[in-house]
Amino acid sequence: MSHRAALPLLSAALLFALVAGCGKANPVAPSGSTLTLHVNPTNILSPRGSATATATLIRPNGLPDNGAQVQFTTTLGTFNPASAATGSNGNAVSTLTGNGVPGTAKVTAFSGGVMSTELDVTIGGLGASITLQPSPATLPASLPPSGNRITLVAIVRDATGVPEPGALVNFTTTVGTLQNNGLIPTDANGTATDVLTVKPTDITSQTSIMVTADTANSSGAIQTAMATISILTNSAATIVVSGSPTTLPLAGGTVALTALVRDSVGNVVANVGVSFSTTLGTLSNGSAQGAIKTTGADGTVTDTLTVPAQTGATSGMVTASAPGAGGSLVTSNTLTITVTSQ
Repeated sequence: MSHRAALPLLSAALLFALVAGCGKANPVAPSGSTLTLHVNPTNILSPRGSATATATLIRPNGLPDNGAQVQFTTTLGTFNPASAATGSNGNAVSTLTGNGVPGTAKVTAFSGGVMSTELDVTIGGLGASITLQPSPATLPASLPPSGNRITLVAIVRDATGVPEPGALVNFTTTVGTLQNNGLIPTDANGTATDVLTVKPTDITSQTSIMVTADTANSSGAIQTAMATISILTNSAATIVVSGSPTTLPLAGGTVALTALVRDSVGNVVANVGVSFSTTLGTLSNGSAQGAIKTTGADGTVTDTLTVPAQTGATSGMVTASAPGAGGSLVTSNTLTITVTSQ
C-alpha cells in the first residue's frame, strides 16, 4: 500500500521538474528583467559598413539569462541575425550593416516585453567630401545663339574615400541656367550630374563663371565644392611677329609682315585689332605707325613694310600691338630688318 502511494508522489515530482526545466528554457525574458544594448562603433564611417551590437539580458534575480531570444531592430540598415539567443553570460550578438544610404539608425533590442534603451548609430556621411568638375572648363569668346552646354559632375565620398550612393547634391551657378532645379541623388558610383547652359545673353562683362555643388553629411553639416569656368575674351595675351625677307639690299625692298595673336590659354584670337610700327621704312598706310587691322579666324593679321634705298648698311625694328585684358596694351616680340651692302 505504501509503495503504491509513492508512485503518484514520484510522478508529481517528475512533472514539477519538467515544468521547472521548461521555465529555464523560456525563449523570452521574464518580466522584471533588464536588457542593455551596446553598439561598437556607434559611428560607421562607410554607408555600407558594419558594427557589432551586443544585448545583455539580466533576470530579475540579477543573474544572466541563458537561452532567451533577443530581437534586434533598426530604422536604417539591417541586422544579421535579426534574432539571437543569449549565451551563458546573458549576451546576444548581431551585426548591423548599412544599406548604402547614409543617415542615423535608431537601434533597439527586445525580448518579450523587455526592451533596451534606443541608441543612435551614425552610418556613413560624417566625413563626407565632395568634388566638382565642369566639362568643358573654358567657354569661347563667341557663344552660339543656343548657348554652350557644360556638364557638371559631382562625386561624393565617405570618410574612407569610398563613393557614396544616395547622397543628395544641390548645384548652383552665378551665370546661366541649370537643367535640374532641386536635389540630385548620387548614383551607385557616388556621382551626381547636372547640365549648365550659358547663352550669349547671359554674358555681360564676366570673364568667369562660378559653379558649386553642396551635399549634407549625416550630421547635417554642409559640404561644398566649387569650380570656375573661364570665359575667353577677344583680348591678346601674346603676339608673335614674323617677316619675309628680313634682310634687304641697299636698294631696299618690301617685307611681308605677319602677326599671330593668342589668348592667355594659347588659343588664337580672332576679331582683335592689331597695328604694326617700324623704325625703318613705312607700312602700307604710308606711315611708320600702321593702320589697325583685324585678325582673322586663324588669329593672324598681315601688313607690308616698304624700305627705301639706303646709302649704307643699317637695320630697323618692327613690332605689333593689340589690346589685352582689362584694356592693357600687349606688345609683340621685336623683329629686326637688316639692310646690308653685301
